Amino acid sequence: YTNCLYLCLKGHYINLQTIHILKIQSLDFSYRLLIGAPRAKALANQRANITGGLYSCDITTESDDCDRIDFDNEGEDVRVENKENQWMGVTVNSQGPGGKIVTCAHRYQRRLFVDTAQESRDITGRCYVLSQDLTIDTSSDEDGGNWKFCEGRARGHERFGSCQQGLAATFTKDYHYVVFGAPGAYNWKGIVRVEQKNNTLLEKGFYDDGPYEVGDENRLDPDLVPVPANSYLGFSLDSGFSITKGHGLTIVSGAPRANHCGAVVLLRKENEASARLSPEYILEGPGLASSFGYDVAVVDLNGDGWQDIVVGAPQFFMKEGDIGGAVYVYINQAGKWAKITPIRLNGTKDSMFGLAVENIGDINQDSYQDIAVGAPYADTGAGKVYIYHGSANGINTMPAQILEGKPNNIRLFGYSLAGNMDLDKNSYPDIAIGSLSDTVLVYRARPIISIKKDNGLTVRCIKNTLFMYCASLQVNFLKEGCGNDNICQSNLQLVYRFCSKEPNQEVFPPQNGLPVISLSDQKDIALEVTVKNRNGDDAHEAKLVGMFPNALSFSGFRSQKTTRDKPVLCLANQNGSQTECELGNPFKRDSEVTFYIILSTAGISLNTTEIDIDLELQTTSTQERTGSLKARAKVVIEMLLSVAGVARPSQVYFGGNVQGESAIKTEEEIGSLIDYEFRIINLGKPLKSFGTASLNIQWPKENVDGKWLLYLVKISTTGLEEIPCSPETEINSLKHIQESSTSRKKREAGGKTSGGKISLVSDQRKHKILVNTHSFMCGNGYDSRLISLRSRLWNATFLENYASLNYLDIIVKASISLDAPAKNMVLRNAETQVRVTVFPEKAVAQFGGVPWWIILVAVLAGILMLALLVFLLWKCGFFKRAPQYDAAYHKAQIHVQPSDKEELTTEA
Repeated sequence: YTNCLYLCLKGHYINLQTIHILKIQSLDFSYRLLIGAPRAKALANQRANITGGLYSCDITTESDDCDRIDFDNEGEDVRVENKENQWMGVTVNSQGPGGKIVTCAHRYQRRLFVDTAQESRDITGRCYVLSQDLTIDTSSDEDGGNWKFCEGRARGHERFGSCQQGLAATFTKDYHYVVFGAPGAYNWKGIVRVEQKNNTLLEKGFYDDGPYEVGDENRLDPDLVPVPANSYLGFSLDSGFSITKGHGLTIVSGAPRANHCGAVVLLRKENEASARLSPEYILEGPGLASSFGYDVAVVDLNGDGWQDIVVGAPQFFMKEGDIGGAVYVYINQAGKWAKITPIRLNGTKDSMFGLAVENIGDINQDSYQDIAVGAPYADTGAGKVYIYHGSANGINTMPAQILEGKPNNIRLFGYSLAGNMDLDKNSYPDIAIGSLSDTVLVYRARPIISIKKDNGLTVRCIKNTLFMYCASLQVNFLKEGCGNDNICQSNLQLVYRFCSKEPNQEVFPPQNGLPVISLSDQKDIALEVTVKNRNGDDAHEAKLVGMFPNALSFSGFRSQKTTRDKPVLCLANQNGSQTECELGNPFKRDSEVTFYIILSTAGISLNTTEIDIDLELQTTSTQERTGSLKARAKVVIEMLLSVAGVARPSQVYFGGNVQGESAIKTEEEIGSLIDYEFRIINLGKPLKSFGTASLNIQWPKENVDGKWLLYLVKISTTGLEEIPCSPETEINSLKHIQESSTSRKKREAGGKTSGGKISLVSDQRKHKILVNTHSFMCGNGYDSRLISLRSRLWNATFLENYASLNYLDIIVKASISLDAPAKNMVLRNAETQVRVTVFPEKAVAQFGGVPWWIILVAVLAGILMLALLVFLLWKCGFFKRAPQYDAAYHKAQIHVQPSDKEELTTEA
């Protein structure tokens, strides 16, 4: 397709299956484009705001040359009907020149008991048939809006109350019947109805031919519908002959929600006396929630006279691949459908590839019909349409052309398709593409000339029309971006590196000169490719060809943001073993581009140790050293298997009296309870696909003297089955010791604390670390398990050997080992250790003595302090003697007074 025409409808939502090209039968055999606009504003006599409608557009270069078709504009009786949001134009189809047009409003409602407490509405749907002059012929019983077969039938969603007739509608290829889909009937099982309304046939005596209906026109039996509830049978429709072995008419209908995967049902008239359409074969959807059957197309791709079926599944995805939508191509094997394996065409991520599929005729005139596939959400919502050519083998899986909405500033380009009509009378069929941007683009196909070089300047020309003309002539081409000699000598250079599929593109670390791909649970890896054209002429038709080993397959590509006019485009073959990335035509001098090829790792097995990818730069310019380059990397499968451990409690005590082994009768008499738990976590694939794994536990059973340290009472595991541990003799080896009851263990674990404060007599706390002396192994294969070990601290050993210590550390180690035939498997977090601290109780703690040097320092310090005290006292004169006194000077004298003498004499 070489050019396009714009046709615009402002604000009307050009929606699903709303485009059809109508050939008006007049003297000039002109064409008009019919466009459904389900959200168009109401006409004057419609008592609503939004009703939808139908537009007729001339095929001209004027973008707004469209007219609203006036129908469904009679007075609306709001007491019995409601046209608000009825979506008239949700589908439109025509019989061709001189025939009729059908268009529908599947949300049309019938009202009952209006303005009462019992008021209700049934979404029955309704269709109109118009004549080729786009009017309603009142003299014809075909024309008008009486095509509403669900009206008047049993109500309720389990019958016909939500019928939604007209979501799909079409004419059969022989114009004998009109076919309607009603996906809401019978609790959304859905039905398909075929009716004969052709006056020409009536004139020829065809009076009793239908109607035919899934569920039977007369019986209306939901059990006769071949799909379960909520399947939406009738969501999409097409028809054809030579589809099944009977060569008669077959109706092909999609049920995109059947069995949560989708289905396509091939329907035929049961027999001449029956009014039932019965299933002849059902194509089952292969992917969960893929919407298989969202759209269908009947087309003869390989030209063998048998009609093939193309099915869209726009929500198909794969966890291992970067896929967003798929189209399944069923190549008819002479009417035998049971053993047909469909060809799957994949869309890019989040593109809704397959939302619309269409038979567009033989656009390249090679005698094989071609198809178009819409991907309206591709390119971040701009939309793309892919053109695929038919061939003798069925279909070419590489698209011949990709039409894009982004250059035209259109959103959701490819939402609807119409084709297989020659609008400009050049013998090539053209195509119209709808969007949700109020715009339809008409692409007109033109013949092209392919020039192939033989030798020198002699060329052979082939004109791709209905005839072929060959001639030899001399042609001189003037190439841009080349030297004065008109020879382009490019200098393409390629650099690659392996990356993880993350936004930051973590580079895989190299090892021995080769990168090492460490795979855990990621589904994809990325190959970053940088191509440069340094100091070279323009490289014409430059592309990169990548060929992948069986372990890898193409999943998608990403381009870095660039100022280049055209981004890199990578396309792959059907099985993803090869891709071709178009770099530019030309890839200009001093250009540089970086892009990422996303590769699925689903094919990597345990035997995959290395991968080789062949990368080859190709160009029609003169290029030295254009040979193949191997991108090689080692493969290591990293198991997401880890182990973590904990001990409860993390601190225990010993004390009391020494009790001999033979004297111990119950578990509690051994010593303090310690419960160990080791949790094995597997965040990756189940281990059964890789090998067997075991948990190795290094257990401090006894000390160097052969005395018990930790006595293992019991091992228990959580999971569907018990995991064996060996040797079993390590578990409760003293059979005369009785295990504790569960309630007693809980009381002991919750209530026992230290018998007193821990002795801290010495500043240098004596301690010791006790590690493993024995080991045992548990299990064969883990996913996520919890292994519990119940043990007892052997009290007597600690009283006899370790009472002089302030504390001890007991360490239990656990590690995971993998027994697998693969040599490229590694475990990152496969080890852990659990520490328990053991303290003596206060009554047991022994005075550890004071080191001699502390005593010596204390004595010397005391002597020094005494000497200092004496010195201070001496300085203060404390030790000086008092001086001798003069006795004569201090002799006491006693003088007797006269009065005293007299008294003495008198007394005498």
